[in-house]
Amino acid sequence: MKYAGHGAEIVLGCTAEGLHMIVSVTDDGPGLDARERALATTRFWRSGRHGRTAGTGLGLAIAEQLLAGRGGRLELTPVRPRGLRVRALVPLAPADGGAR
Repeated sequence: MKYAGHGAEIVLGCTAEGLHMIVSVTDDGPGLDARERALATTRFWRSGRHGRTAGTGLGLAIAEQLLAGRGGRLELTPVRPRGLRVRALVPLAPADGGAR
């Protein structure tokens, strides 16, 4: 909410798609351009537009690493006409096929 801006609409979703559970957050805020989306999961990176907003630039980097460690992934895509969608794809089965 703090990055989408005052009055932005934010929609949370959860669904199953194929072999993944998808948790999504979509907003109609200013979004990120292609270069910013490519950098957004880099540790300590923050958009220049959010320099005065509290934060460390670690949230998306941590989420991406946690998902990757479990065979999942994080996707950041633009929303038209404006906004950002972040999807966390979590495998429905363990990455190791259930072997223990």
